Parts: sequence; structure tokens; C-alpha cells
Amino acid sequence: MNAAGEILVVALDPLLRKVVTESVTLFADGATVTAVSQTRATPERLTAASLVVLAARDADFSGLKSVFSLVKAADRPTLLVTAGESGEGRNVAADLKIAGSQHISIPELDIREELRAASPKLEAAMRQARRDRPRGKPVQSPPQAAEARAPAPSAPEKSRPVEHDGPPYLGTVICIGASTGGTDALLAVLSGLDRNCPPVAIVQHMPKDYVADFAKRLDQSCRIDVELAHDGQALRPGHAVIAPGDRQFRLRKGNKGIWTALGESERVGGHCPAVDVMMKSAAQELGKKAVGVILTGMGRDGANGLLAMRQAGARTAAQDEETSIVYGMPKVAFEEKAADTVLPLQKIANWIAGVTLQLPK
Repeated sequence: MNAAGEILVVALDPLLRKVVTESVTLFADGATVTAVSQTRATPERLTAASLVVLAARDADFSGLKSVFSLVKAADRPTLLVTAGESGEGRNVAADLKIAGSQHISIPELDIREELRAASPKLEAAMRQARRDRPRGKPVQSPPQAAEARAPAPSAPEKSRPVEHDGPPYLGTVICIGASTGGTDALLAVLSGLDRNCPPVAIVQHMPKDYVADFAKRLDQSCRIDVELAHDGQALRPGHAVIAPGDRQFRLRKGNKGIWTALGESERVGGHCPAVDVMMKSAAQELGKKAVGVILTGMGRDGANGLLAMRQAGARTAAQDEETSIVYGMPKVAFEEKAADTVLPLQKIANWIAGVTLQLPK
């Protein structure tokens, strides 16, 4: 599949938008994947996309009529993912002239599991749609997307880490939590960090089967090393670890350094791993020698943990509404006074670099 350009996922329902975006990202082959609501699916954005993925539940079709018209006018390669049993999706596909192979219909029971089961069909549909790209229309990233994300460097050269026999790391740790829209947001932040930045601990709400591949993609796109966290893993500068998708994730500190601790599989606040769990452990173990960041996401996970970090003396920030795909988690963090700073996405990496220089070594 030609990886040039941007894949635009458009859905009215936030949960469906999140799940479809996660699934599409697996087969994006290096392309940028951006998820937007129907109100942000502008003609300019649709026309600039290399591939448009429309996602809708049965109850969403009436609310997406205007988007359907815009998609038809944009004449871009289009996939349709519908959840439900009404058969209305077939009518929409016919109206948009979407071939049957580019329409993926799943029951509205367990959307995540149903879409996972349909992943071979999704991959094949994406490949076919990209091969069928219309002629004569340039593919470029829209201005809106450029404002919302810091540009990612193209596959920077990295020297692989060597065994570290020196003293244990006992400095600052950056803790980041994200959910819906977080895959692109994390790429924007991590790709802006210097090779020698403090270690980064990340909780991204994502099905467990996807996290390892997501970590590999970030590792290939960033100057720092990124990998899936394992239990008892020592943190070091220039290194980011992402919590697995089925264990609670904490940080621990002792004379031998700072390391990861994977715990129970029970959900906390509806999530496993939960941002709150990681950040509360950072507050307890690291105190002021930590930095906490809440990125785009639905719900309120992370607000209590970020507040605990701030009360322990850590610097804390939340992504602003304008650049958030879903302004849920950052909004609650701001309202609960957990974030001492609110920033657009493209400024977060520089903010992290600045505050970490000021923290105690």
C-alpha cells in the first residue's frame, strides 16, 4: 500500500472513532492516521486525504448525511465501516458508490472484538482503496492537521542502546497518559523529544494486541527508543516505555534506580492500564522529580493521578481543546486543577524539555 498522505477517519460516535482508528493504524503502512468528528470533516481536509474511512452506527446515519455529501464531492478513496444490523449501511455504500469490498459491516455487540475479527478484510479493503486512488488530485496534509501535530522526522538514524553498567538512574521521569486520538498525539510529542531526554512512561488506552506494534512504529519514527514495557524494567534517559494493554502499570524507585512494575489485570475507573494508577505511583515514588502530561482522550482517566502528581510538587500539563481529537481527559484535568499548564499539542515537547532542565537532578 502506498503510504503517502493522510488517512482520515470520520465518525460521529467517539468510541467507534477510537476503535476504528486503532484498527486502521495497524495497516496504515507509515501513513499518518487522523481521527475527526463529523464537524471537523471539512471539504479541504477530505480532498487532501489519501484515504477516507467513514465509520457509523445504525443510529448515526442521519447525523452524517452532510458528511456523506462532502465525501462524495471530494471523490477520494473511501472505506465504509458500519456497526449494526439494519442494512442501512448498504444503502449508504451504494449512494457513495463504495464497492462491496470496501464496505465492512459488523454487529453492534462488541465493536472492538468484531472489528478485530474483521481485520483481514479491513487490511485488504485499505490496500484495494489505495490502489484505486482517483487520478489527478494531489495528496497533501491539510493545514488543520499541520497545526494540530508537530511534524514527525522521517525515520531518524538511531544508534541502538548498549548495556548500561553505570550508576542507576534516579532523575526525572516524564509520565504521559492518552486515549482517543492519542496515537497521533504521542507521535507528535515523542518525535519532538531529544535523544538525551529523561525516560518516558506512557499509558495509552488501546487493545492489548495492538500495543507492541504501536510501540514499534513509534520507535521507528522517533529519536528516542520506544518499546513495550515489561515488569522490573529499569528506566534510562532517551527511552520510552508503553504499558501493556492488560496489566496495571506503576513506577517504583529504590537504590537501584527507577523501574516498572506490572500488576493486576482488574480495571480501575474502567481502564486497564489506567493513567491514574501510573500517575499516582509517580506522585508517591518520585514526588517533584516527575513531569505529568494528559493528552487527548475520552472520559476522566488521569485527572486524579495528575492532581496527585501536582500536589506532590511535579510539573503538570494538559493538551488544549483546539488540538485535542476528544477534549475529555484534558478538560477534566484542567477543571480539577490537576494541570498547572494547558498547551497546544505542538508546544508540549518543548515545554517538557524546558521544565525538565529546571528540575532537581
